[in-house]
Amino acid sequence: MNRRAEILLQLERHLSADPEALQDRLGVGAKTITNDVRELNSVLDRVAQVRLDRGRYRLWVIDRDRYARLRAELVDGSTSFNDPGTRCGHITARLARAAGPLLVDDLAHEMSVGRSTVLGDLGTLRERAAAYGITIVGRPNRGIEWHGDELSERLFILDHHYPAVYSGYPLDENLVAVVERVVEDFSISILAAQEITRWYTVMLDRTLTGHPLETLPAEYGAVRASSAHAFGAELIAAVGAELQLPVHPNEAVFMTLPVIGMHTPHDERRLARFPTSAEVRPLLDVILAEIAAEMGIDIPSSEMLTNFAHHLAFMVNRLRFGIRIPAAPTSDLRSAYPVAAQMAAITAGIIDRELRLRLPDEEMQLLTGYFQVFIEEHRTLTSPDYRVGVVTRGGGVSARLVQLQLATVMAPSTRYELLSLDEADEDGLDGFDLVVATTDRPLRTDAPLIRLTEVFDREELLHHINRLRFDKGVDVLLGAGTRSLLAGLLTAERFVVLDPADDHEELLASMLDRLVAAGEVPPGFRERVRERQERASMLLSPQVAFPHATLPEGSDRIVLAVGVVPRSGDSDGLRLLILLGVPDKGDYDDTVLVDIYDEVIRLAADRPGLDRICRLTSYEQFFFHMTNDPAHLKEN
Repeated sequence: MNRRAEILLQLERHLSADPEALQDRLGVGAKTITNDVRELNSVLDRVAQVRLDRGRYRLWVIDRDRYARLRAELVDGSTSFNDPGTRCGHITARLARAAGPLLVDDLAHEMSVGRSTVLGDLGTLRERAAAYGITIVGRPNRGIEWHGDELSERLFILDHHYPAVYSGYPLDENLVAVVERVVEDFSISILAAQEITRWYTVMLDRTLTGHPLETLPAEYGAVRASSAHAFGAELIAAVGAELQLPVHPNEAVFMTLPVIGMHTPHDERRLARFPTSAEVRPLLDVILAEIAAEMGIDIPSSEMLTNFAHHLAFMVNRLRFGIRIPAAPTSDLRSAYPVAAQMAAITAGIIDRELRLRLPDEEMQLLTGYFQVFIEEHRTLTSPDYRVGVVTRGGGVSARLVQLQLATVMAPSTRYELLSLDEADEDGLDGFDLVVATTDRPLRTDAPLIRLTEVFDREELLHHINRLRFDKGVDVLLGAGTRSLLAGLLTAERFVVLDPADDHEELLASMLDRLVAAGEVPPGFRERVRERQERASMLLSPQVAFPHATLPEGSDRIVLAVGVVPRSGDSDGLRLLILLGVPDKGDYDDTVLVDIYDEVIRLAADRPGLDRICRLTSYEQFFFHMTNDPAHLKEN
């Protein structure tokens, strides 16, 4: 598929697309994406347009009927031999089925392209096939052919060129019925059944055309020992009976691979058919322990954690046996959920260290998705039931209007109490988690107070409401007027300009000394930070450090400090040091740490922003930079 069609499909599936994510997905630079979008808009003309809106490409459709026709031409026409992917698929199909060497001139004639184009495509194929141990050998004038073991050739086709090789492949109804029956016997999901059918098609074709799977690497013996091998064995026995031909026993192993590497089933009945291996539980314990040690975030036990253990088992199988499964388009997950992506990166490091297995990008995306579910699940379970007092000068209609507006941004479990000015005494108001007043009359209360009119900016209110859950553990002004949590948590006393001549350890020590001397943190906090540094690095990038530790006993407020290290744009070294002290877990809402982490990781990815931040000299400058620069803020 050509890039313009791919961009269009991405915008339709995701509603918007980050330019950098498009670059990564399509393997091109920023200028190429810009040119592709310009060409796409030229083709779409007045029917639709792709526009850059708040840093993301979005598709605006003006004439839906004409757009549908144009889209069909763009997407369906993208499978012509003008597309390099289509040509590589055709060449792969010919190599896989050839009884002898293929002439380059014949391939060029079949695709109506030049000889040099075919030679270029062969270069692409050689590079891609090398990762599978496959070589494409021969001379253009005498013929080319590919050499590799049967399993590698099958996996290469499945991973890269299945549609070109097997599009329209005729499967007899009786053979379709065989696989459907066995899939039903083993309660396989529809999604997994679709993937099994791809492998089944390859197995049948290769077997019937004289390419049986006669040899397998020794490590594939573990597949025979798995409970899922019963699926492959039953399927191959049924195929042999239907064809009245002997089928090599290794084909049972081959057909077990899409089962032991499938997406994790969602229901307990299907999970019970494929229990996790003995190595998974210890691996899961190490992952959870290292995430807690490095990030200070605990993932509690839940039904989702049990599902994640099964995901690990299927994922390890995929990595171990070279199985790649088509995943849903998730190219934006890591930029959308940086905290979950950091957890996924820690997990990938552990799997590499413990099992000597490297995670490809699609597996990192799946892991990121799982960890984000954990984060959101924990946030939902720990979300408090707020009591909100609404104080109005007018009658019940005025108070009711405010309540209805608040209900659009607060949790459904929130309880409201409507009060007149006569009822708004100090003792009564102090019992609320939030007091909202539509009057300018002074109110005496220790509860957080927001003054509103009957009509207000809901988005701005949401930023203030989100800080409510920090109130017991953080000194934060609800009316601070900043969307940045870091800016809202910081005070002028905890903003420090550090010496660029110092190394990382010296910078941290200097910052701690200043904070202790100013009474911002207790002396014992120094040692706790050092202990944590010994267990895990607090460097998120060469430019940003995020040391955080538990405050000594008796501390009940979250403390955040920021140190900037002045540097020129082209120099190396730390630019920003964000220091966080938190009370014991039971004394504060630990989802605060997730939100702080989110903003810090986004900051670490914004090099131009860091170059500006490191030259700031005051808390006020930092406050307004963080408030006005949206690059480090997540979208609500």
